[in-house]
Amino acid sequence: MKYFICFIVLGTLLTAQSQNLSDKAQIEQVLNHYIDGFYKGDTSALKKALKPRLYKFGYLKNKETGNYEYYAKMNYNDALDFVQKMKDEGRSRDENEIREVEVLDISNHIATGKVTAVWGVDYMTLSKDNDQWKIEQVIWEGPYEESFTQKPTTYYLIRHAEKDLSDMSNKNPHLSETGKQRAQNWAKILKNIPFDAIYSTNYHRTLETAEPIAKALNLDITLYSPNDLKLKPFMRETNGQTVLIVGHSNTTPTLSNALIKEMKYKQIPETTYGNLYIVNLNKTGANATLLSLE
Repeated sequence: MKYFICFIVLGTLLTAQSQNLSDKAQIEQVLNHYIDGFYKGDTSALKKALKPRLYKFGYLKNKETGNYEYYAKMNYNDALDFVQKMKDEGRSRDENEIREVEVLDISNHIATGKVTAVWGVDYMTLSKDNDQWKIEQVIWEGPYEESFTQKPTTYYLIRHAEKDLSDMSNKNPHLSETGKQRAQNWAKILKNIPFDAIYSTNYHRTLETAEPIAKALNLDITLYSPNDLKLKPFMRETNGQTVLIVGHSNTTPTLSNALIKEMKYKQIPETTYGNLYIVNLNKTGANATLLSLE
């Protein structure tokens, strides 16, 4: 009897969890319909997202004063007319770079969500009728500011290990025996870091430094060129990740500085191979730490 009761309790918990996941997925779909409506001028998508009793208003940042000022209200019909006008005027867009939905809280009949889009940030309340979630109210601010979508991200940056200097005319030397040992040591030092990605320049010395780490973590190495690296797309691609970047005595501190938007680090001395730069980004800012592991 005891086991039967436990089974019923467990089944109830799993059912509740499944329903919650279903609600979350449905709300995320509604929030995406909302974005599609305003991005693409899609009134059918907007109707799937909004309650007819919608009340929406916002605050627009004054470019001259920097203050946020109340900026109009919008009801259901206003919203439909607005997106239709956008489409008619050719102002619709297929935007994916600035597009994020987040379910903040779910109760029995009401929920809250957040949308980050090209126009700014929207917070909204939703309610559920006939097992369908739709948006009741929206308050927003704009224009979009990049800090709102910066997820916690950590970059580990190292220089390649010691290279073979026996042929000074060789522009792409392999690692020396000392360098190979250092590469193995880096793999031991970093073995417990949950890297999502490993980046390396396309040289023997950087790839051979990254390979033991990549092998230990069963990760591929992504090639990058410091001269051609477009920082904003790279940061968007790696947003929310933990990333190792293997570079050179000049590119490693330069990239660290670019990530934190501060000229903090100088070029690495030619004889120094044990610098580890740790850059942390989140929506409130950035910080960097330099460790010397010689």
